[in-house]
Amino acid sequence: MKDLNEILKDIKSLATARSVHISTAESCTGGLISKYLTDEPGSSSYFSASIITYSNQSKIDLLCVSKLTLEEFGAVSREVVEEMSRGLINRTSCDYALSVSGIMGPSNDKSEKDVGTVWINISSKDLLLSKMHILSGSREINREETARLALNYLYDFIKGV
Repeated sequence: MKDLNEILKDIKSLATARSVHISTAESCTGGLISKYLTDEPGSSSYFSASIITYSNQSKIDLLCVSKLTLEEFGAVSREVVEEMSRGLINRTSCDYALSVSGIMGPSNDKSEKDVGTVWINISSKDLLLSKMHILSGSREINREETARLALNYLYDFIKGV
């Protein structure tokens, strides 16, 4: 997999060339992905918005994630990150939405899911890609790895469209 700086430059190049806008909905990364995207000079030409929805209630209020979906599948699920992305596209009118939700550690906060479980979703108005990973690092390493994976998927998604 590419180095993070290389991925960011590739996203910038591709998004700028295609005149597309990207937004992020972050839970477990707490804004780290949008921080990385906006570290890149000129990111305002392709980065639209970020909504950090750390709590379940904020996912409901800000991204229109269904309370029933949260109750049935839990916040760390394919279903929730897909609803997060749909809500993000509706709120920001972006071309591409990137959403993440996971359990970074050190404990799983009474969830039945393992520490390190993370769901990543990349969506456009017509397509979506959801991936699950189980990471094994510390909280900090898991957050950084989630951001790197998500950005790599974002680049591949945009490139493939």
